[in-house]
Amino acid sequence: MTTRVFTALSAVTLLVAAIAIPASSAVAAPRASEPRSSDGAVIDVKPTTATLNAKKRHTNFFVASFNAEAGETRFVGTELVVLDAKGTSPSELFLGVTLSCTSPSGRVTSAEAGRNVWPAGSSFMIPVGFTFVTDVAGLHRCAATVMMCNPGNCASPTGKGTVRIVTQSMNPRNYSVLYISPALPSWANTLRVPTTGDRIIKPNTSFDMTGSLDVGGSSGPVRIGGIFSITNCIEKAYPTVCKSAGATKIRGTALATLSLALKQEVLTPGTRCATAVATRANGAGLYRITWQQHHAVMSIYVPDFDLTEDPGCGTTVDVTVTVKAGKGNSLALESGSKKKITSVVYAIPGDIIPSQV
Repeated sequence: MTTRVFTALSAVTLLVAAIAIPASSAVAAPRASEPRSSDGAVIDVKPTTATLNAKKRHTNFFVASFNAEAGETRFVGTELVVLDAKGTSPSELFLGVTLSCTSPSGRVTSAEAGRNVWPAGSSFMIPVGFTFVTDVAGLHRCAATVMMCNPGNCASPTGKGTVRIVTQSMNPRNYSVLYISPALPSWANTLRVPTTGDRIIKPNTSFDMTGSLDVGGSSGPVRIGGIFSITNCIEKAYPTVCKSAGATKIRGTALATLSLALKQEVLTPGTRCATAVATRANGAGLYRITWQQHHAVMSIYVPDFDLTEDPGCGTTVDVTVTVKAGKGNSLALESGSKKKITSVVYAIPGDIIPSQV
């Protein structure tokens, strides 16, 4: 077992969380002509298309805008829920989801994630998101885009087939969505992991990531969690870190077990302070990454962590995330880059992301 410590990032950093939006919370995106200087939450549950065609290669499936003052910290996230694929060639298609927000100044903040899809595969979700600080006041525009190509050959227009995505009218409990939060409090934070770059986790070993978050400015329950980009090392060539994976199987499966534990800081020895662990319903447990899927994006969180109001307890929460590799191929835990998805842990207000119906 190996342990690494989180390092803090600035507010302009990648942040992804499982987004669950009730139908009754839908809010229309504001028009540019609206005089409001700062909007609250914006929720879009009506994608511009329900079918993605690889011939187009790039397709916007959500576009929304919001007004903000300069210096606001916002969280924006999207979930592309994929139903099925047809006519893919040669067998799989890679779906790369990019979420970007453009400021009135022209500054663009973005992040992306992706995985493979193939005919007769099970439905799945690709979440992407981040926090950012608005640089100027005015109307900001956010868009979620899909890029489709043959796996391993995305440098030129390649790929064939169509992919259906799930809308709210198709499944009112699990559907594609774009969410833009209201302005976040100053204590909301994101920590990037792992700190030393991509990490190999060999079969039957585990990797611990530990750190702390000061949530003393919160006035209620806090949502603490993480999102992790993990790849099945089916070959040594991609991602690059898989060259140290040991044996690889091009058609092999990788098993990943994810857990999250929270402990409130103890100032006075013997004081009982708050603790919590993520449940299966909130992302903990075993995940199977097939050779066809290759990439996975896993979310885990405690939705409503309450600090104990005892003078013997502090306002800092110690966070431990463990990723364990089971029998099969090694796992590559990806730390990401400025553009690509980054594995992170985060703390935000517990009521920022509405609960699913």
